[in-house]
Amino acid sequence: MKDYPYLINIFWSEEDQIYMAEAPELEGCITHGNSPEEAVRKAGEAIKSWIQAAKKLKHPLPQPVTKRRVSGKFNVRIPKTLHKSLIVKSAQEGVSLNHLVTTLLSQNL
Repeated sequence: MKDYPYLINIFWSEEDQIYMAEAPELEGCITHGNSPEEAVRKAGEAIKSWIQAAKKLKHPLPQPVTKRRVSGKFNVRIPKTLHKSLIVKSAQEGVSLNHLVTTLLSQNL
């Protein structure tokens, strides 16, 4: 797995009564196991197979989210009423709007 640092989501399938493992960055790359550990192990094998198939077909490999360069900036559209409320709250707290939003986001992660 070290060679393939893709995200793996593990979840319980009530319908199938089994743990599912999905690599969301690799479309269709999903497997399962009787335990979370087995699902993770099988996910590593599934990722390796997915990448081998993509290379054989000369399809580009997505860059893992964990390896992407980030700027620390993003734009988001919000309702005007929320924008106004955030501006008022930041003024009440005596901080910039950016500081307030950063704080609120980090508290909710």
